[in-house]
Amino acid sequence: MSEMFGRRIDFEFEGERLSYPGLHIEFEIKFSSEDEGNAGHIRLFNLSSSTAEKLKKDKKFKLKAGYKNDKGIILPGIIEKHHTNWDKVDKRTILIIGDNTQNWLKTTINKTWDKGAKASQIAPKIVKQTGLQVGEIEIAEDVTYEKGKTFSTTCHKALKEIAKDTNSKLHCSRGKVYIRPKNTPNSQSVLLNSNTGLISTPEINQNGEDEGVTYNVKSLLNYRIRADALVTIESSSINGNYRVINGKHTAEGKDFTTSIEVKKVE
Repeated sequence: MSEMFGRRIDFEFEGERLSYPGLHIEFEIKFSSEDEGNAGHIRLFNLSSSTAEKLKKDKKFKLKAGYKNDKGIILPGIIEKHHTNWDKVDKRTILIIGDNTQNWLKTTINKTWDKGAKASQIAPKIVKQTGLQVGEIEIAEDVTYEKGKTFSTTCHKALKEIAKDTNSKLHCSRGKVYIRPKNTPNSQSVLLNSNTGLISTPEINQNGEDEGVTYNVKSLLNYRIRADALVTIESSSINGNYRVINGKHTAEGKDFTTSIEVKKVE
């Protein structure tokens, strides 16, 4: 039945491509606007022994998904753990994966910036140190370090300090680092309504003081939706622009969906 809707999944590594239809592939990829990065698991069924042996810890990959004429990257990352087992007649290779946030969690920086250095000047240089890419650096309240600034810590902790100093938020998504004002989403909007994949009526979710009122939204799988994405929702319960706080992409059985928690953009 899923093939009737043109569903497509590609798992690419070392110049090879494993694809559905053809090979059965399942995944669940979680994403968040917090600073831990994206993570999840991928299940590949009935791989040859030679292919399964290539899928080792720290191997880089790209997971793409979508539809026949519209497919994009869900996650570029690395394999953190792997194992293969049998489920009745099926051989399952299970990969625990992440988006290479170890680069900024473990990479250290020991550097002093001169008097008058600005946070907006320092942040991109720290990101470059990690080997990750700058997604966007938009400082909410730029700070000038009048006495200079020294960091002797991990790049992750240094960037968290800059985000705190500048009243901004920090997160890593799909191999890129973002610093933005706290309720500012990505500028590119994704439209969700009954014609573009919205599955059910969005429901309210009271999360307390940190995020205020948020909503749970579910759609057909949409690779364009990620942490901090701007979604324009048209439904019977809510309408307008919303920022994605967290969510997950799922491909399992008949489930080929993107589930998100969103907050109204004022």
